[in-house]
Amino acid sequence: MGVDIGGTFTDIVLYDETGDRVYTTKTPSTPEAFEQGVVDGIEKVLDESVDVGDVSFLSHGTTVGTNAVLEGELPKIGLVTNEGLRDVLEIGDQTRPELYNLFTDKPPTVVPRYLRKEVPGRLDHLGEEVDPLDEAAATDAITDLLAEDVESIVVSLLYSYLNADHEQRVGALIEEHGDRTAYTLSSDVYPEIREYERTITTVLNEAVKVKIRDYVENLESDLADLGLDTALNIMHIGGGLLRADQAVESAIRTVLSGPAAGAVATQYTSEREGSANAIGMDMGGTSTDVSIVRDGEIIRTTEGEINHLPIKTPMIDLNTVGAGGGSIAWVDEGDALRVGPESAGADPGPICYDGGGERATLTDANLLLGRINPDNFLGGDIDLIVDRTRQLFREQIAEPLGQSVEEAAQSVVDVSNASLTRQIRRVTVERGEDPGTYVLVAFGGAGPLHAVPVAEALDMEGVLVPNNPGVFSASGLLVADVRVDESHSYRKPDLDFDVLNEQFDELVGEVYQRFTNQAFETEKVSVQRVIDMRYQGQSYELTVPVPGETTDRIDEDLLAETEQAFHDKHRRMYGHARTSEPIEIVILRASGTVQSPKHDPSITVEGGTAHRGQRDVHFPETGGVTTNVYERGLLAAGTTIEGPAIVEEASSTTMVPPDVTATVTEYGNLLLD
Repeated sequence: MGVDIGGTFTDIVLYDETGDRVYTTKTPSTPEAFEQGVVDGIEKVLDESVDVGDVSFLSHGTTVGTNAVLEGELPKIGLVTNEGLRDVLEIGDQTRPELYNLFTDKPPTVVPRYLRKEVPGRLDHLGEEVDPLDEAAATDAITDLLAEDVESIVVSLLYSYLNADHEQRVGALIEEHGDRTAYTLSSDVYPEIREYERTITTVLNEAVKVKIRDYVENLESDLADLGLDTALNIMHIGGGLLRADQAVESAIRTVLSGPAAGAVATQYTSEREGSANAIGMDMGGTSTDVSIVRDGEIIRTTEGEINHLPIKTPMIDLNTVGAGGGSIAWVDEGDALRVGPESAGADPGPICYDGGGERATLTDANLLLGRINPDNFLGGDIDLIVDRTRQLFREQIAEPLGQSVEEAAQSVVDVSNASLTRQIRRVTVERGEDPGTYVLVAFGGAGPLHAVPVAEALDMEGVLVPNNPGVFSASGLLVADVRVDESHSYRKPDLDFDVLNEQFDELVGEVYQRFTNQAFETEKVSVQRVIDMRYQGQSYELTVPVPGETTDRIDEDLLAETEQAFHDKHRRMYGHARTSEPIEIVILRASGTVQSPKHDPSITVEGGTAHRGQRDVHFPETGGVTTNVYERGLLAAGTTIEGPAIVEEASSTTMVPPDVTATVTEYGNLLLD
């Protein structure tokens, strides 16, 4: 079973291996207590499928950590750092969210200044002690923070990624205050160069940990009450699974775990369909997440951002735009139409949900264009109201724009499509990639409605709409591998092959140990070494793999191959390579995976009467036109549908515009050309 919490809905996918059947459902997310929405969804899918005792595997993508950071609902955290670094969290790296806005808001302060304490003691850039740690001052700082009732203490000292002795000593002093005092060291969470990124990542990890710990405890208790006693696995942002207890310790890695599962599903599905290059467009109720698969591999990065705060950890390169089904449409003071980023979410939701929503949304626009069936939304679980939606849409959007309701609804769709197109262009064209060599994998509840116009605007190869697109990310949880990432800054200012190989041996050993702790056999572990490199004088790095096996000693020849890969990547991304310039080794990484059983069967349908009638649907090319409607679940492999057409299923609706052909592949996916 895979469970994915989104901003609007919680998605459940259950694969019955004995009957080779897939069961899916969507239930409204419950932000006040996310575990309740999970339990509701699990109960719902079990009612129509298997006995609870038959569930042998459970993986979960959660938005709890993401919401905690976005909404600022973080616990009280204290910080112990070096003299002179008390304000590093506010100074940051001097990046301005809006470069030319003199009145832009600064990122939120995660730790108030009165909870940030300085302690004398200093290491140099080689990790050698310059001034000893002042243990008396450290004890006083700890005592002061505990008197403020902080829930946890973060220790982040300069150059601890080279020498963790001072941080470890502060940790020991915290333990002397009592076993119940929670703390974390930056050298354990993020042992890499750059003090601001290391500090903020460690602080966010500890802050999110409190939320994730409470959530996991509540969820595991509720699952036990259901009789579900299988181990809980949680997706991390790197695209792999962690045991629940490990996810709590690496809490920051659970941020954006749902979209990461969508990227994994994109890779798996595009590979099966023979497409080496794919762009995943996960359009849900609140936002759209874009991921890239190039040459069969998910594009990854080591830095991200949430709520204008940097996150430094190995992760899938996810790019988010505030355009989703619940995105609110509005006309600004200059009479320009805007869509998003504010969303109606699950509560109150779009107007048509009849849940108290009073503001026009993208979902309302698609309903008024005839693209969504008001009587068969979410398989009939939600009856959509049309008349009041039309009335409020006319008042809020159509009349201010001087358009008919249908014209205004199409305008809302066009604005959203333009936002999606810009985002995909930003992660392809602006990085030296041609979107014309990619297929667009469209999923999420809203994705298949917007896929073709976006793909046409970018001249992409085609559109692939997977089976059950509305719960596609949840299905990614069933094909994700167990993944472990370890990293460490390179310890020497110059190249020393002995030190380089010694550090890599340590990292690889740590990866194997992590898997051993999870009871995996080392023979099943696959490990890859990678290096973050840069040209001398640059302030940013590119990550490139080291060829060969982890047992291969890195020498001049192997390093030359790695450096050539760096030159090639730099040329592809930035249009040039300085092959005569010295290259610096900055960070060493080792990533290990254990292949999971792929709980994702091919969908075979005997076929049937898939045609469900006709209705008027508005398209920009034709206006209102009588359009054939099909039931997705009855379309057998090889079936071809000529547009215009609408293909309905419980989790989503696919729009096939005029002059577009949809073909059902052997795996049950829809290929739109």
